[in-house]
Amino acid sequence: RSNLLDALLVIFTGVLITWIIPFIAFAIGTEANRSALRTFSILRAVRLARLVRVFRQVPVFREAWLLLRGLADSSRTLFWTLNVLLFVTYAFAILGVLIIVEPM
Repeated sequence: RSNLLDALLVIFTGVLITWIIPFIAFAIGTEANRSALRTFSILRAVRLARLVRVFRQVPVFREAWLLLRGLADSSRTLFWTLNVLLFVTYAFAILGVLIIVEPM
């Protein structure tokens, strides 16, 4: 069952969208609708899920998996830290512009 799903993902996201549909559109003389093709490219993320499943099950990658889990668990803290850094940088940029541009 999992091999069938993997095969369908490869066929739809790799072969069909990348090679067959643009070739048919070129042969007919029209241009392939890019927005419709991009909706299928979302399925490529599902292919990454397959890679994560394999990555998680291999014992050699245990430490790397722990690092990724730690990064995912701390994402909220990292988000707010980035916001504070951006705010401080923005405030000092405004202050710098006011000091530099002020006529003497």
